[in-house]
Amino acid sequence: MKTPSMQKAALLGGEPVRSKSPGYFPWPVGGEQEKEALRRVLHSGAWGTLGKECAEFAAKYAEFCQAKHALPVINGSTAIELILRGLGIGYGDEVIVPPYTFTASVHAIVLTGAKPVFADIELDTFCLSATAVEKAITPRTRAILGVHIGGRPFDFAALSAVADKHGIPLIEDAAQAHGSEWKNRRVGSLGVAAAFSFQQSKNLSGGEGGAITTNDDELYQRLWSIHHNGRAWNSADMTSTCLGTNARLAEWQCAILLAQLKNVDACSEVRTRTAARLDEALGKMPFISVMKKDERITRNSYHLYCFRYHAEALGNLPRSVFLRAVQAENVAIISAGYCQPIYEMGILYSDDFKRMTGSTFENPKERLPNNETIAYKEGCWMYQSSLLGTDDDSDKIIQAFAKVADNAEELKHTFA
Repeated sequence: MKTPSMQKAALLGGEPVRSKSPGYFPWPVGGEQEKEALRRVLHSGAWGTLGKECAEFAAKYAEFCQAKHALPVINGSTAIELILRGLGIGYGDEVIVPPYTFTASVHAIVLTGAKPVFADIELDTFCLSATAVEKAITPRTRAILGVHIGGRPFDFAALSAVADKHGIPLIEDAAQAHGSEWKNRRVGSLGVAAAFSFQQSKNLSGGEGGAITTNDDELYQRLWSIHHNGRAWNSADMTSTCLGTNARLAEWQCAILLAQLKNVDACSEVRTRTAARLDEALGKMPFISVMKKDERITRNSYHLYCFRYHAEALGNLPRSVFLRAVQAENVAIISAGYCQPIYEMGILYSDDFKRMTGSTFENPKERLPNNETIAYKEGCWMYQSSLLGTDDDSDKIIQAFAKVADNAEELKHTFA
């Protein structure tokens, strides 16, 4: 498409590409089916847990993920923690995790008493590097927690090869990847278990909530007990048989999720079409690198549209100014992503960390050059709701990028 050149950037006082603000779609979106779902629970007299709605959602979500079991839980953070507990991971153990992830991935590890060990990411995927994982393994390594960043599946072939070689379980953090596929297999059915989030921003939203999927019968029964105050599997007996907690999801959320689940695949198709259009146009801009193509990824659910920004190609216009300028054009929600690495956050150097894990934490940034580059210099996202428009909406995003590039010098002199 042709983009008008040398129009004044909105951040400099010009007219934005889209006059209506916000220029993206609200999320989450509810309608009559969600209202009916809530009325159904309201009048059922069963608002709590382990009821009809939860059972139906568990069955349908397992089918959606092509997994044998799904266990609804209170949120995605707890889902990760429960998986680790179910695998017997705790004090003195190590779990390898990428530094480019939401903090919950790391907090869940620490809350079990285990120590997070960071392995670097790939520049062109933002996902965990199998080569870096291999180097990070020690005799204390008990699991690898891979993260499907933004809906893009991590390199399952490479990571599972490392995990199998060392006899270490591979866990999927699939909080951002509802419906994504690796070689036509849904995420959630790949590793020993997977953790999902249904928090408000997610492609499948219940406001809050989470789920665990697994194909392992024994692990599923153990997780069921842990999430149900340690009670024996599928028993009404209130005697605790293991150390557990109350992580049960209520009927309200499961009813909403059943309604929302009907639209997930259709929305993913729209995001995929938009992402392809953006890749084609933005990939030709010298200041943008789009994510690497991988034919083994048969669906990316695009919770985030990730890309790299190269300031040097726009006269060293700072990333922060570039993002402000694009945002001002009212075409998308855009962000620098995880621009403060978890290993720079105080929690890992706190007394709480030492008390929980029995160890101290040393800053690993010298071993994480790719993460340093993405976090501090190049990493950018557009949120999933920005991808739910028409081709014309996509073209306006492309136009905004070109417009900001045309104004780069003045933007730098004004705001840098």
